[in-house]
Amino acid sequence: MFPPRREVLRQKSGTLAETPLPLLLHALLVGERSATLELKLRNLEKRVFFEDGAPIGCQSNLLHETLGPSLVAKGKLTEAQHLAALAESSAAGRPLQSWLLEKQLLSPFDLFKHLQATLGRSLLDAFRWTEATWKLSPAGEVDAPVRINPMQLIFTGCLQVAESALGQQLATPPTEVFGLLPDAPSVHEELKLSAKETRLVQALKRRATVGELCALPGLSAEEVHRRLYALRLLEFIDTADAIAAVPVRSRPTPLPQLDPGLVAEKGRAGLPFLDDDEAAQNLLMAEFLSFRTKDAFELLGVNVDTQGQALQRAFLAKAAALPPVRFKTPEARTRAEALQLAYARAFGALSEPDTWQQHRARRAARQNQTPQAERQRAVAEAVRIRTDLLDAQAQFDEGRRRLAAGQSRSALEHFQYALDIEPRGRFLAWLAWAKYQAEPAGAQAAFETMGQACEQEPGCEEAWVWRGDLAMVLGRAADAEAAFRHAVKLAPKNAKYAEALRHAQTSKRGR
Repeated sequence: MFPPRREVLRQKSGTLAETPLPLLLHALLVGERSATLELKLRNLEKRVFFEDGAPIGCQSNLLHETLGPSLVAKGKLTEAQHLAALAESSAAGRPLQSWLLEKQLLSPFDLFKHLQATLGRSLLDAFRWTEATWKLSPAGEVDAPVRINPMQLIFTGCLQVAESALGQQLATPPTEVFGLLPDAPSVHEELKLSAKETRLVQALKRRATVGELCALPGLSAEEVHRRLYALRLLEFIDTADAIAAVPVRSRPTPLPQLDPGLVAEKGRAGLPFLDDDEAAQNLLMAEFLSFRTKDAFELLGVNVDTQGQALQRAFLAKAAALPPVRFKTPEARTRAEALQLAYARAFGALSEPDTWQQHRARRAARQNQTPQAERQRAVAEAVRIRTDLLDAQAQFDEGRRRLAAGQSRSALEHFQYALDIEPRGRFLAWLAWAKYQAEPAGAQAAFETMGQACEQEPGCEEAWVWRGDLAMVLGRAADAEAAFRHAVKLAPKNAKYAEALRHAQTSKRGR
């Protein structure tokens, strides 16, 4: 069903039409690849960074995916605060992220959650780019304070990929029997499932035909096929024939595992978990957001001359502030463990005379950089992909302006850009109308596309009106009447809509 993973990554570039994004992401995950994945769809661009197969960052030229505008959109900052912070951070040659924390405009915990949610939305948005090209390049240096669960990303993304992009992968015969792979990890431990998906997995444990799975309540046949595709790609399930062909492996007796929560309670009797302490949570997030950008001295909070016992005391103080055993959630423990490892590496580097001298030299070289060089570096980092950021509404407004000026073909490009950025029914309707204006012979195709726009955004007046106009052009008075009736219902005071409805009714009676 799926090509070997080696085949997927053998090519360093291609199209998502030939190599669907879920397949590409899974190959990176299984190969534990650290790399940069560049995606391009017309003039839209994303650059996704991977560490050991997991996405840790994404840069794009979409305005709503940049830090400042996304914080404003979510009500975390006012527009005035954003502009002031942007100006001040640029003048100081500092990343906006660290400037926001320093000025306490956001708590570290709120900023981390926002960065995580924004990264998730940006990556899921890429699953719509079925016409995009892709290119793999070596991993570059990137400030990566967040990390996305790649299995959950692939599973969720499979549910929204265009059906045409997956093709025959979803066309599984109803008599095909599926079951859980014997050596597969627990689905519930790796994925967050809804109640409906849990029922599906329970049925797969007992083995069931596709027809039986589609008969389960709550999920349509297409939704079942998509989940089967995702679970099979992630190697949780396979067909009964494939499972029977898997050689039986003797499993070693697992060693008893201690519950981390129990360890914390036994080892720190009487001490509360730090998850419940707001100050500790903010300290953990502040350290985690910035530790990748700090040198060894900054990590331990010491000056360049600190050595011996003073260095050891600084390391022990850092390690004692956020011990992983004091956190009960896996996510918090993982972040605390990453910090402990970073502190240990910094201490080890500064304890050796040779590496200590190397770190001193790097610090001196950095301090000798001029403010202008720092500002240039910050600006280059902020616009690493493109110099202009794309905004859906701005592209849409420009398309309307050009269409009003009679430049229908030029308007097409901007409506397509707006639709690429944000898949709204209104943008699709204007794109279809502009195509019809440029090529009146394409009335039938425009009529069908307008129907899709009406389904996506039922409250879009112009979509219904244009669907009615196109139906009249095609001589389909009944369809025109139905479309104009929707438009009148949305805007009962619009006389033009009412007149169009009467004209369609008259044409219908005349037939």
